[in-house]
Amino acid sequence: MLERESRPQRAAPKPRAAATRPAADPTGTVDLQRRAGNRAVANAVTALVAKTGASAGAPAVQRVPVELDRPRETLYNDETAGTGKATASKYGSPKKFQMDRHGDTGVTVTVRIRFVNSPRKPDGTPVGEPTAIPANDPDDRRSWCQGIVTEQVKPWNGKLTLHGETRTLPFSDDPPRKILLPVTFKAVAVFDLNADHDKTIAVHPKATRASRATGNPIDAGNYYLNKGSYSADDKVIAAHEFGHLIGVDDEYSQSNEMLNALLHQAAPKDAPSAKAPLDKATIERMALVSLRAPLLARLTAVMPAVTAAFESKRAAVRARLAAVARSGVREASVKAALEKRLAAAASAKVKPSVPGAVAFETTRNFGNLTIADSAVASGFTAARIVPKIDGAYRRSFDAAQGAPITLPALGATSINVATSVSNMTAAGGAQQANAAGAAAAAIGAPAQLVNLFGAQFTVPPTGLVAALTGLPATWGTAGSALESAMTPAAFAERMTKIVDDAAATEASRAAVAALGAIITGAPPPAAALQTSRALYRKALEIMNAAAVGAGEQLVADLLDQVLTPVLADSVKDLQAAIGAETDKAMGTSPGAMAAAAAGSPQLTALVGHMKAQLDADKTAAAGGGKSPLGNAKAAPDQHVTYSVQSLMGSSKDTSFRADQVEPLVGQFNEKLKSILEKPFEAKVK
Repeated sequence: MLERESRPQRAAPKPRAAATRPAADPTGTVDLQRRAGNRAVANAVTALVAKTGASAGAPAVQRVPVELDRPRETLYNDETAGTGKATASKYGSPKKFQMDRHGDTGVTVTVRIRFVNSPRKPDGTPVGEPTAIPANDPDDRRSWCQGIVTEQVKPWNGKLTLHGETRTLPFSDDPPRKILLPVTFKAVAVFDLNADHDKTIAVHPKATRASRATGNPIDAGNYYLNKGSYSADDKVIAAHEFGHLIGVDDEYSQSNEMLNALLHQAAPKDAPSAKAPLDKATIERMALVSLRAPLLARLTAVMPAVTAAFESKRAAVRARLAAVARSGVREASVKAALEKRLAAAASAKVKPSVPGAVAFETTRNFGNLTIADSAVASGFTAARIVPKIDGAYRRSFDAAQGAPITLPALGATSINVATSVSNMTAAGGAQQANAAGAAAAAIGAPAQLVNLFGAQFTVPPTGLVAALTGLPATWGTAGSALESAMTPAAFAERMTKIVDDAAATEASRAAVAALGAIITGAPPPAAALQTSRALYRKALEIMNAAAVGAGEQLVADLLDQVLTPVLADSVKDLQAAIGAETDKAMGTSPGAMAAAAAGSPQLTALVGHMKAQLDADKTAAAGGGKSPLGNAKAAPDQHVTYSVQSLMGSSKDTSFRADQVEPLVGQFNEKLKSILEKPFEAKVK
């Protein structure tokens, strides 16, 4: 900055003396000062010096300290014991950093981080005063810190630019000039306890596992070499925490009220409201989550009828497997794998007999029917089918339950349903009966024999049960799933891999044994196969085990191929039914209401209950804004919270938005913008 000049002392004026004229002003500066003001000229000169690099007694870099008082975060990241509802807590601390303006070429934001050693108590507070991390630390934490400060700013760099332009001076015909200032973020590691710094962060050694339960959560003031169950990458976690150091708030564990405030902040002013779509998606997700346990319970109840339908086709599966095994075992890849494995175990005397032994065991001595019997007996039973169905249904359901929604301005956002919603449909819950009825309608019932006026009728299966029990009925037709899943090529591929994997294990064991013999001076172990009899016996043993294993895998592949799409479609149908009921509950179009009219009355009641719960939560939290506890507002417990999947949200990606850095931009405009410049705006690419 240009220093203010001292005013020169003047002698007292003489009476009646003529006023003296100022000296000539060849540069026009004095005239400009008169018209625009001293401060304006000073700022203009400073900007010119910074831009041109000319020497005019002022530095080209302007540096200012920045301090933001932003302890205003509210996070719903815990649950109230007993109810299971999400409960809020207050977080945050003042933020300090340095900001440098390099003329018209860019801006640098620097945070000096003092890394210290500071254990925590079970409640998360530090134990005593922090100490310096020793240079000879066993975990080499100083090197780790140097790596972190380098990596944590990378997601922030190359994306943010401040856009501004100059003001037009009075009596000037020069047009405004555009100014683009790329922003560079820096984090500097400091290890001296007495050195200047902006933030102190404790770095915990490998022996301390990051865990909220033990008072060791990862946060802006605590980094962990052992991050425990935190799934995000160390560098992404550190980048998220760096955002806090420059005044950016979290965007996870938000209530409906808080997320709507965030949407209002992030969306363009003329953007349509996302409130109704958000509420619709929330009600649908609440209803879906509440049905998980009742649906699984109903599926378990009807499982005997489903497995019976599959097991009725045991003969067809056995016949198909026997046929593909007879052809598949003769593939060149299978024979080559068997020969390689046997040759590795054979003595020099019997090694020439290996190809003949393999040829015999894979042709004349291959009991394909026995192999098929063994594979079907172990792989095509209720004990194997039930976990397949249950697992595939859970995966499809959990994928739907965890799928993010897309919100304008915010992008992908997770809907996190609290345990309190599942409690509503558990034993004794207000919606237990409705959920059981809705689950029964979705899963359906097996075929039933009923008497009507003395005559017996078979009522066909319904719902998901009908879809599942109908699958094996198609296996007798050409081109069915039984044929497409079980082929000679597939059998050969799986059998070859089984043989190769076992050969690799045996080779590793042999290498260890040979090394042990060298170390101890003992003679190397002799080859396992010393006679032709032993060779043929081993060939039969290897072939049978690998063939049965390949057969079991084909049976598992068959079940996966037919079950997965049917179970996934069942979940999609349930979501569609819930969606129609939600439209009706929210009073949308008559067409949507008509589509839902034929649905389960229990599902109608369940969805209506979930809407009432969400409405009650929103009413209780109304007026709280984006950070209610920070603004001394109420933050009542909630059934649902939300997490934006960005760098400052759930950290699923490293994106951030221009509105998030408005506090930083405000500091720039207040402290580093010239009065001859209009306020700068942030743009993120």
